[in-house]
Parts: sequence; structure tokens; C-alpha cells
Amino acid sequence: KAARPIPSGPDTGSDSCVGVPIIGSLPFADSATTCGFTNDISSYTGVCTLPSIPYPGEDVVYQMNLGGMNDVAFSMDVAGSTGDLALFVLSACGDGTSCVTNSQDSIGVGVGPELIASTTYGTGSGGTFYVYVDSYYAAGQAGSCGTYTLNATGSLPVELVEFTVE
Repeated sequence: KAARPIPSGPDTGSDSCVGVPIIGSLPFADSATTCGFTNDISSYTGVCTLPSIPYPGEDVVYQMNLGGMNDVAFSMDVAGSTGDLALFVLSACGDGTSCVTNSQDSIGVGVGPELIASTTYGTGSGGTFYVYVDSYYAAGQAGSCGTYTLNATGSLPVELVEFTVE
């Protein structure tokens, strides 16, 4: 299943690294839920040193392709959510050891927002990154899934559509 660009508006991330929707324009907003998805990552390390905090709940993933000079910020509103959700950015899909930044409040269900400040990813070289919405509680437990609104702002690479010489 090929990745598909998703515009700003209602759509949802992917349940796995197959067919991950691409955030293709900014600003981006998506209101969705993690309920009904599976757990693909239970531990995030790398820069996100959370070895004592597991994340065995349902997770959702989005993809972003960034250039070397693109700064992007993320926020996630979880007010009223039934899940204890957190936000992670990875450099490899499905690999919690590739975590490059995160926002997790360690407070509880429906508390937030989760915020990741604007930064240049890939140490200025850009690349493909994966945004995960994940839950602290294991699938099937109270608080394991819930609603969220994911927002991304900043700049994305410019695509050359046409070039002519006269």
C-alpha cells in the first residue's frame, strides 16, 4: 500500500508503517482517535530517554518529508480525551530507538496539551520523519486510547512543478 498525501482536515494516521499518510502541507490539523488501532511501539529511547515509562497502548503514525531548512512544530490537544496520550517524532518508522523528540506530560488521562517546539529535523539535512501519537496504558485498559487533535506548523520543502526555458 503506497503512502498517500493528506491535506489539512479530517483524516487519520496509519496503524502501522505500511501506507503511512504523508503530511503534505502546513498548517496541518487532524482530529482523530487512537481507539481501534494496535500497539506497534512500547518503548521510546534515543534522545527520548523514557526507559522506565512504557507506552504499550494503541498508537497512530503520520509521515513528514522535510528539507534541510524546514522548521516544524507540533502540538496535540487531548482535552476531554479518554486516553493518556503522548507525542513522539522518530527518524525510522516503527523504531522507538530512533526517537528524536517527544512531549509527554506524565500527568494522566485527558491532560495536555502536548507541545514540541519548532526545530529543524535531521540536523539540517532533512529527511523522512514519523510522528506517533501513543498511549501510556496498555491496549484494553482504561486510558489506553482516546481522541486527539494533532497540529503541525512551519514550512515544508518546495516542489518544482514546472521548468521551462525560452
